[in-house]
Amino acid sequence: MKDILHFSHANGFPAGSYQTLFSYLSNDFDIGYIERLGHHRDYPVKNNWQDLAQELIDELLSLYTRPVYLVGHSLGGVLSMMVAAQRPELVKGLIMLDSPFLTTFEAHGLTLVKRLGLIDRVTPAGRTLGRQEEWGSLEETSQYFKGKKLFRGFDERCLKDYVEQGTIEAACGKRRLRFNAETEINIYRTIPDNLHNTRRLQMPAAVIAGKYSDVFKKQHGFKMKRQLGMDVQWVEGGHMFPLEKPQLTTSLIKQYIQRWSKI
Repeated sequence: MKDILHFSHANGFPAGSYQTLFSYLSNDFDIGYIERLGHHRDYPVKNNWQDLAQELIDELLSLYTRPVYLVGHSLGGVLSMMVAAQRPELVKGLIMLDSPFLTTFEAHGLTLVKRLGLIDRVTPAGRTLGRQEEWGSLEETSQYFKGKKLFRGFDERCLKDYVEQGTIEAACGKRRLRFNAETEINIYRTIPDNLHNTRRLQMPAAVIAGKYSDVFKKQHGFKMKRQLGMDVQWVEGGHMFPLEKPQLTTSLIKQYIQRWSKI
């Protein structure tokens, strides 16, 4: 019987964007995911993401009868960690992909920034406001994202996955973003500021981080290792390395799980 690997996506990147990554894992694991976190009316996006974590918990309870491996990128990693801390009996192991765990100083600073209404200045929310959401064709969509800095390092297959799965067909053959832009912005605006006191995790856990990430910093890795008991590994790449190097990413995921299975 295969182990179950439940994957949670980054903000703005529906799970279908990771199909190439899944293709390297599907022979070894049964893969599960929520296609678009934060889009279910029963789990609204609120401050500190607890309803989003509950969405993931309820999904695990409804789909599986045994503990699973949780793997998540960015937003998805943080939510997976929240679930692992709150419901350890559901989680066999945890792997976070460039998902930062804020220091106490950063958490208090984030609380203050929220109170002052400056959150859009310190998160990608400000850059997301007013961005293009619709294109004339699939080819036009592809060319648009190829020209964006965030996507330049993407594996060609992952870029194709995002263009095809991250957008949907709209009227007259046009393409439109599948991930609601307002939801994406609200997720950035409600980044948790209350997780810094999370206790040591009760299952094997690791974080894989990009050396050149503008999101995950050395202090995050140090805190996760010291406070949560997580293994920390750095790889070449930035915040989007799972979609830049899908084969390397899945190789590291497999290595961790194989190691844990022998414990």
